Parts: sequence; C-alpha cells; structure tokens
Amino acid sequence: MDLLDTPLRVTWELHGTRESTPAEEPLRIAERLCAAGVFFVTLEERPLAHPRIHEILQVLSHGGVRILLVFTGSAAEVAGLVPGLPLDALLLDAGAILSGNGENFSDLARVVEQARENGYQPALQMTPHRGNLHLLLPLLEFGRDLGVGRIKLPNTRIGDRFSPSAAAGIPGPDELEKLRRLLGPDPENHRRGVNLEVHDLFIWELLFPRGEQGGRSEYGGCQAANSLGHVDAEGHLLPCSSWPEKLGSLHQHSLEELWSSPKRLQIRQEIAEVPQGCRGCRDYPLCLGGCRGLARFFNREAGYRDLMCREPRSD
Repeated sequence: MDLLDTPLRVTWELHGTRESTPAEEPLRIAERLCAAGVFFVTLEERPLAHPRIHEILQVLSHGGVRILLVFTGSAAEVAGLVPGLPLDALLLDAGAILSGNGENFSDLARVVEQARENGYQPALQMTPHRGNLHLLLPLLEFGRDLGVGRIKLPNTRIGDRFSPSAAAGIPGPDELEKLRRLLGPDPENHRRGVNLEVHDLFIWELLFPRGEQGGRSEYGGCQAANSLGHVDAEGHLLPCSSWPEKLGSLHQHSLEELWSSPKRLQIRQEIAEVPQGCRGCRDYPLCLGGCRGLARFFNREAGYRDLMCREPRSD
C-alpha cells in the first residue's frame, strides 16, 4: 500500500438483509480488507441485520482489523446485537433515529439503553445536513445528560449514488451562519463534557473557535484515495464515501491492485492541485480545499470550492 500518510480506514455499506451478491462475496471482501492491512473498518447501513454479519465480524477481527459498527436500533439489528461482539466502537445513528420519529429523543434514549444492556458503551453520530443542524445543540445536551462520552459528526456520504439532487441536503454557508447564531458567543459551553469529533473543517471552526485540536485529528487535507476508502453495497472500491467514482471491484481484484491503479493515483494528483475557487485564499494552507469529493461533483460553478465555503478569505 504505497503513498499512505496514515493507516487506511475504510467504510463499507453492508446493507441489512439485502444481499445483492452471492453469499460468500461479503466474506471474500472482508478477507481482502484484512490482507491489505486495513486499520479501521466502519460498517454502515444496518450491518447487524445482514445474515452473515457474525461471520464477517470474525473474519475482520481475526485479521487484525478494528471494527466500528453503525446501529439504528431496528428490530433486526437488536436481534444481532449480542454481548461480546468484537467491536472497537458501536455508533448509534442519531440522525436516522431522530428523523424516523419526529425528532423525539425518547427513542434515541431507548436505543442507548438497549446497547448498554448488551454490554456496550455506545457513541452517537449524526451526519450534518440542512434538515438537522438545529438538532446539534439538543444532541450535545442529550449526550451529556445520558453520559454518552463521544459524539461524531461524519462527512456527507454519497457513495456511488451520484446525482445533482444529492447535493440538496448538504449544508452551505447560509446554514453555517444559522448554526453560528445557535451556538452563540460561547460554543465551548455547548460541548462541555462531550468528546466531540467533527469531520467537516467549517463546522469544526464554529465549535472550536480557538483552534483547539480536540475534536479533530491533525488535518492534512482531503484523504480520499489516500488514507480513506469506501466499499459500496456491490463490492466496488471508491476513493471515499464522498467521492462517487469507482476504482474497481473487490470481487475481482485485491485492494492492493486497485490502490496502485492509475485512476487512484490520478485522483491523488488532482487533490494535490489548488482548486480554482480557492486560489488567493489566505486560509488555504489550513483548509486545503475541504471536502474535495463533494466540491468536485457538486460545486463546479464555484471553481470546486468546498460547499460550505462562501468565498476565498482575504486579509
């Protein structure tokens, strides 16, 4: 695995009971992730409802992969949440749970308790979009009140389902300004007592206005096709879940073969260039263009600038 700045992390759409491939194929993909030395795998899309989830977990665990698993609390998932699963973290999808019940936090509290009854101390995650940014402050308060130690705000996931309408829910500068007003003059107070991890640089700036590194690991720019990868439901490898471009199939090729392909290297060369819409920005050395995948596919008219950035910043 060449040209990697940090160990490889992969997200994998392991859809519930939907098996679009032969039964042995998910196990083969798991084996190939292990063979490539993938460090973390995050299993998404109700993986506990997958009929072979326990076999998949064993393959990944025995291969030395650390496993994060997303959980929404459906009946099929609860049946699979038995004590002793080899998980590094159980991530409750607060966004999905809240959107499915009219933004009532009682269901989320119930799912937290279900996880704890089975021996897990869950974290919460919510992918920011235009329809849920107003829930961020109540979510932080909820996590603090229930003793949930970690809340994660991951990036918008597009996967391979690219369409112009997919950008409709991605927050923009206007939504960020509304969030700024909600946070008020003391953002630090809202995240008190919670270990908050924020993927997006522009949301992180609002929550950590003093530039604290807490909540964000050292930022080296877009990591698509470098230290991040994504596997879709059909087994295709993508640069990341926010870059909808297939590198090839893990049913047919090893991860090492796809990672050394000209297409993957071309993507890294593209990321190394300064986007037209970022030229002259004083903060480019900090931002490095933000999310390059979403900008590439959804913000061409602004010179491929991050969708949350209104304009280049000047002194």
